[in-house]
Amino acid sequence: MIKTILISLAVLLGTVAGASAAEIEDAVAAAGNGQHAAAMRRLLPLAAKGDARAQFDVGFMQAFGWGQPRNAAEALAWYRKAADQGFAVAQHYLGIGYINGEGVASNYGEAARWFSRAAAQGFAQSQYMLGLMMLDGRGVTQDVVQGYAWLVMAGRNGVRSAGRDVQRVKLTEAQRVQAQAMIASWKPRFESADAGVANPRPEQLLGLDRHIGEVVDPTSWPASSIGVVTVAQYSTGGWCTGTLIAPRVVLTAAHCVFNGLAQVNPGNVRFLAGMNRGTPAASSIAERLIVAPEFVPTQHDRWSLDRSPADWALIILKDALPSKPVAVRALSREELVAATRAGTISEIGYGQERRYSPTGQRNCRAGMTKDGKLLTVHCLANFGYSGSPIMAEIGGEPAVVGIFSAFHEETRLMFAAPASQFEATVRREIAAQSASAR
Repeated sequence: MIKTILISLAVLLGTVAGASAAEIEDAVAAAGNGQHAAAMRRLLPLAAKGDARAQFDVGFMQAFGWGQPRNAAEALAWYRKAADQGFAVAQHYLGIGYINGEGVASNYGEAARWFSRAAAQGFAQSQYMLGLMMLDGRGVTQDVVQGYAWLVMAGRNGVRSAGRDVQRVKLTEAQRVQAQAMIASWKPRFESADAGVANPRPEQLLGLDRHIGEVVDPTSWPASSIGVVTVAQYSTGGWCTGTLIAPRVVLTAAHCVFNGLAQVNPGNVRFLAGMNRGTPAASSIAERLIVAPEFVPTQHDRWSLDRSPADWALIILKDALPSKPVAVRALSREELVAATRAGTISEIGYGQERRYSPTGQRNCRAGMTKDGKLLTVHCLANFGYSGSPIMAEIGGEPAVVGIFSAFHEETRLMFAAPASQFEATVRREIAAQSASAR
């Protein structure tokens, strides 16, 4: 009799868990399609009952302002509930919150503690962050050998940045042998026996890929003036995003018009405005290119942030396009902070996850480095978004305040060339074209 009851209870719990998983998957799908209110209605009851996956998703939506004002402190509270249950993804995001000072005072010691717990469970991005912190002694006792070991494991688990960082670590032969022994003997230690917590399915979680935006109507402005930049000479078959800022001028990233170290032929560059499921509203090939004089090309795997401030270019089109151009405006540090607080920072681009339709995100966060030469942004980051506009509302309309250059996938921090770097050139080129048209 007791055995029968236990079997029945196990079947019942399995059915409940399956139902919760299905609801979470439906909620995640709804959130990805922009149905934020519907997603939150499904997630909140499950999160309140203690489902770690739902708690993480609720925190993610609050962190990125999906369907509600952005609330970093509330997001971290939900992350913490899931992290306390041993949910590695939430532990990592909690660590990122402490690193970046989002919703809580910056605290490298606390960040390292949460990264350590997630890394021990095999979460690759936390292994990478913990490795970096150990190499530098930030928040933890400096340990070059163990830091190296964590970076190697992170790289083997798919963190691309780890491979570059490993090459910079200088170890003695004895230290290298010690690190290899650590790597060979390491095994994950899961904090929860719940398979859903230890190994959640990707479709149950928001933000595991770099696509965290929503589909944008390509016929609506400013998306109608944002499009795909293609280069026939690309050996990799890649593409970028560009913005029409005058009838014959497109703003994009400088590295988008280089094939390795060589600048491409303008005749091989094409801009496809308002791309809608593969069909552009208008298009033109380039007549000439204007690249930032300070830009230094390099191979993709050797990129460094000192190149990003000058990572902008103008594509001068052969034909004028009918879409309404987007203005360019440089913001001061104070204006950027105000725009972030007001929730008017946004981005639209054509990323790898949805190449033929535009993806957008509103309510992004943007800051500026101390020297004022680089924007740091929490927004869309994926391959294909290079050159996409970082916009802020000015006088009730969006204007380009920066150009997406690069991103650090582990911290989800992206870097953009600020409009202060190219605003003067843009004005001169537009004025020259206006004069010649008279």
